Amino acid sequence: MTRLNEVFIWYYEQNKEFITIEEIEDKFEGDALELIKEMVGFFDYHEAYGYSLSKRYALGLLDVKKNVAFLLQEGKDLILEKRDLKDGMNKDLVLVQKHKKYNAVIKVLKRNLTDIVASVKKNRNNVLFTPNKTFDKNVVVKNFPDSLVDGHVVLLKVVSITQYNIVTEFSEIIGHKNDPDIDILEIIYEYQWPLEFPKEVLDSLEHIEVDEQYEKQTRRDLTDEFIITIDGADAKDLDDAISLVKNDNGTYKLGVHIADVSYFVKEGTLVDKEAYKRATSAYLADRVIPMIPHVLSNGLCSLNPNEAKYTITCEMILDNEYKVLSYEIFPSIIISKRRLTYKEVNELLKQNQSLNDQKLDDMLLKMNEISQQLKLYRRRRGGIEFESTEIKFITNDEGKIIDVEERKTDDAEELIESFMLLANETVAYNFQRLNLPGIYRIHEKPDVQKMEQALDTLFKLGQPVDYKRMIQPKSIQKLTEGSKDTPYQYIVHNTLLRAMQKAKYSPESLGHYGLGAKYYSHFTSPIRRYPDLILHRMIREFLFTKKDMKKSVKHFNRILPDVSDHTSAQERKAIMMERDVDKAKSCEYMLDKIGQTFPALIVQMMNAGMFIKLESGIEGFISLRDLSGFYEYDEQTLTYKNNKGKDYKLGDRVVVKLIDVNMIEKQMNYSIVDTESKELVKKYENRRTK
Repeated sequence: MTRLNEVFIWYYEQNKEFITIEEIEDKFEGDALELIKEMVGFFDYHEAYGYSLSKRYALGLLDVKKNVAFLLQEGKDLILEKRDLKDGMNKDLVLVQKHKKYNAVIKVLKRNLTDIVASVKKNRNNVLFTPNKTFDKNVVVKNFPDSLVDGHVVLLKVVSITQYNIVTEFSEIIGHKNDPDIDILEIIYEYQWPLEFPKEVLDSLEHIEVDEQYEKQTRRDLTDEFIITIDGADAKDLDDAISLVKNDNGTYKLGVHIADVSYFVKEGTLVDKEAYKRATSAYLADRVIPMIPHVLSNGLCSLNPNEAKYTITCEMILDNEYKVLSYEIFPSIIISKRRLTYKEVNELLKQNQSLNDQKLDDMLLKMNEISQQLKLYRRRRGGIEFESTEIKFITNDEGKIIDVEERKTDDAEELIESFMLLANETVAYNFQRLNLPGIYRIHEKPDVQKMEQALDTLFKLGQPVDYKRMIQPKSIQKLTEGSKDTPYQYIVHNTLLRAMQKAKYSPESLGHYGLGAKYYSHFTSPIRRYPDLILHRMIREFLFTKKDMKKSVKHFNRILPDVSDHTSAQERKAIMMERDVDKAKSCEYMLDKIGQTFPALIVQMMNAGMFIKLESGIEGFISLRDLSGFYEYDEQTLTYKNNKGKDYKLGDRVVVKLIDVNMIEKQMNYSIVDTESKELVKKYENRRTK
């Protein structure tokens, strides 16, 4: 990579209109003068501000579609013809030259494609490599071993890319197509996600030193307090515990106790570097790829019951209306008295099924009362509650999927969520109050244009939209609450969610629009999120030890912008990887159900066809060509119409038949069963009503 290319990449990542000579000199030191000479023609110099990219050029990521491509820009995206991409590919960072009638890629600055997962087909004379993703270029493979066999799944390292070819070298064997869960391994490798921890990282954890005597002297001993954990039944990385005590004056002491991962994972160590690289744990169907090794995530750090554990406690005093009067953040030692699951807590809260401990029952019932009140407070200040569901795969002992169901949030999950939100806000407020460097979870206001498009869709469905106050939380609340328990609930919530900005990490406290929170940070999950871990590190240095404060402030101010960008990017990558695994596992589950019929909901429409969702949460596609008869899409009414008066509209409940499962593309195609009998639909609607 040339140094000028580095300037372009740096300029793009800075996300600023101008860069000064001082910034260039600070970044590139001795090369600054030569670089400034090379920048002539590409950059314009403004005496008052510095250098900015010439209006004749644009920097951005390529979004390559079937027949056209776009250069993603903050304002209006630039359109590029496929012939003008040169050797640019999807998601590459490129420099584009703007002409009067067309735009053309002149430099590929940063490649997105670095690895390819491919399947091996071998016969006597040839070895063929079939990439798992379709490319519009030939994939050439060099230096592969003779030991490859038919059915091997391999990783290829991209060496170079030209206009017509992707040249690769053999890297490693991932597995064989007959191996269990090879589909998940393929996805993990496609996303270049670290799967195993390097041996040197694991070796570095063999002799972890704990100064128990010192920790007992410097931590508050809460081992006698009645502290519990509530998690999913299959969770092993328990990083939060809670407690509640009523004080003599009628107030309540709510304790949120979080695993002190920062005690075991010191900055700059091998395990810290590996945790930063991953930035988050990835939850894939029936497995977890942890951010930190199991010896920590499931052992030393996990708040397992009846074991003394090091924690950081956020203790809040609530008045009789459950508002925070005061708070304290301190290092602690706890012993969890019970390891509860969401299921059994919900059985207590929803069905009054005792946990055989009156003290525990009473505490949980009071906690739920507080949780519901906190939820009401969030709503009043502008917090928006979106109904979110996840697919849960039920597997047998051999790991085969035997069922799929939608996992929904209930009172027990909301209880933990409410307490974690309150602790997160309290810690964020404390950092703001003390004017300390911090890493915040921010969620900016929706883009007006995207929100208007979303409201147009909902208006066509007959929803009471308010264009004048379109991005005011109260207006969005009205839509989400008004759709509750109606056929349009899922569609309304998902349409609005797609119009929202993505939450991300930032060293600046810009508030959280979705929660209606002025200050918000992630404090409660340091086992699985790096931003929480680094926040704990700052709590330790700024609030507990208070040594070399100036040096610490300078250090964190310097690293937090990069940490925020990296962890936000890794979070997005993990989410996409998890979705791809869900699609693959959904296809695997449905593979033997081709020809079967299912009740479904039409959840999205477009010219080419419509997306449907089954009761299980699995989604699929109905192509226009698979509809019986001639249909035209009416965008104004979000309806497919035919000349026989048989229409299909967004939000309709239909009976569908599975006609095809494409394991490579991770797609399922359905057709609508054209039948006078509506028993399945009625059965589905009755079950929803109940």
